[in-house]
Amino acid sequence: MSKYKLDNRTLQLLNAQVNLTETFNHTLRSTPKREALSFRLKVERNTSDTLFIVELGSERHTLTLKNEKKMHLKLADFIEEIVNGPFDASNAADLLNLPHASRQYARFDIEHKQQVLELVRTGGVVSLDMGFELPLHVALHRTKTRSGVTTIMSIGKKRPRTKCFTVYGSDVEIYEKVSESINHLAAAATPAAHAA
Repeated sequence: MSKYKLDNRTLQLLNAQVNLTETFNHTLRSTPKREALSFRLKVERNTSDTLFIVELGSERHTLTLKNEKKMHLKLADFIEEIVNGPFDASNAADLLNLPHASRQYARFDIEHKQQVLELVRTGGVVSLDMGFELPLHVALHRTKTRSGVTTIMSIGKKRPRTKCFTVYGSDVEIYEKVSESINHLAAAATPAAHAA
């Protein structure tokens, strides 16, 4: 079954459009075949809440949300639910495509920190799943002449974001610098529509 999704460009447009009173035309695309489905979005902004009217063919759906920062993500979930049906948490395929409002990017949790600390001590390669479509790859090479590491990090395939640097010091100092760089790279890779 093909699922229709809003792309990052449309999410960025929705982020701006939720603050306006206007009518907008958008397109959803299906993942495998890239089929297009057009819809019209009417936005009526008030001081405390906003009314959204989504017109898809002869169907008309309404949603009222309180004015808040991540309102566009809830609207995106609503639009995708209209087209694809409700999100099913028990379905493993749906769990790979969490609702926009529930997605978390740049999660650098305890398990990742332990993997990076071990990597700093021994060198090697690790792939960190931080909530993005692709993992963040970290490669560390221990230097022989001084206590330090040469680090290469990347995320993405088509146009990957990369960092490469050498840092010297104790394992704790090296770990702090590598962790800081991982957080910076993850923040840069977070889609603009989801950034805080």
